[in-house]
Amino acid sequence: MKRGILNHSKEELEKILAEYGIEKFRAKQLLVWIYRFGKACFSEMTNIGKELQKQLGEVFYIYRPKIIQTVKSTDGTIKFLLGLSDGCTIECVFIPEEKRNTICVSSQIGCSVGCKFCNTGYHGFIRNLSTEEIISQLLVIKDYLNLWNTEDRLSNVVFMGMGEPLFNHENILKAVYNLILDEKDGISRRKITVSTSGISPILKEIAKDLPCRLAISLHAPNDILRNRIMPINKIYNIASILDACLVYSSYHEYLKITFEYLLLGGINDSKECAHELLILLKGINAKVNLLQFNSWDGCDFVPSTKRNVIQFAKILKDGGIEAPIRNRRGEDIMAACGQLASRNSEIEGS
Repeated sequence: MKRGILNHSKEELEKILAEYGIEKFRAKQLLVWIYRFGKACFSEMTNIGKELQKQLGEVFYIYRPKIIQTVKSTDGTIKFLLGLSDGCTIECVFIPEEKRNTICVSSQIGCSVGCKFCNTGYHGFIRNLSTEEIISQLLVIKDYLNLWNTEDRLSNVVFMGMGEPLFNHENILKAVYNLILDEKDGISRRKITVSTSGISPILKEIAKDLPCRLAISLHAPNDILRNRIMPINKIYNIASILDACLVYSSYHEYLKITFEYLLLGGINDSKECAHELLILLKGINAKVNLLQFNSWDGCDFVPSTKRNVIQFAKILKDGGIEAPIRNRRGEDIMAACGQLASRNSEIEGS
């Protein structure tokens, strides 16, 4: 049976190649062809001989999911519905901006965390994605948009799509390391962000080995409020999350931790919440991304008013914390934060 080459790290690939008598240096060579130049077949790798190309094709395959649907927003954001080999589907998003392009990658099919404001969790959890299913989201979007080896190449990757990345941390870490590869042929570690709702024991466990930026989906300044909108907080409370953040910072002092804060009208957007958040984050190398709620059918929350959003940001900035107000992207196509879902429930019921 052929092996999915995207499922393997460089070190794993070296060992597999050795089993077939293939030189160790070929592992890096193959990964550069795949991740820098986007080659999906070995016959296009011109510095590899034809005999070796044939041998590699007998041992490995290079995975690409099927694009089932693309939907483009009025702001240029594109949402992709991808079909996986077992019939399940996932969504991921391409976000173009003036100075960078970003892809929002999914780590699971569905999500088990169950945040009350999130459409993904509303539809439940099916399974983790494999490393190749995670990485191939980026590859297939770059194929579709012809972003290989061009000035418009993809510059940022955020693991903020469907699922809780730390519940699939082994595959996420392998994907991140493969995407980085090195500073010449990969994506800078400063341009990759892994987001989590705060699975503190796992974050502590992998803190040293997480070679990229970290984002915490916080969304509340105290446990009482966070318990209400994020039930996972009853297991991993804010104190445990901040403790894990300090462990991460001890290994990555040069990287600010981003705290994602979704402003929900009348819930967590008061002056008191802003001041409480200032106190909470004191002593942490932190930045707060202020997000505006994106509605979806079945959810009763409403966005914060413009006045409250501006007021909340001002309090944080006056207190010394960077607090940009993030623009909504792709809301008209259900591609914004908290809106991603896919057709798996429909497929299962069909």
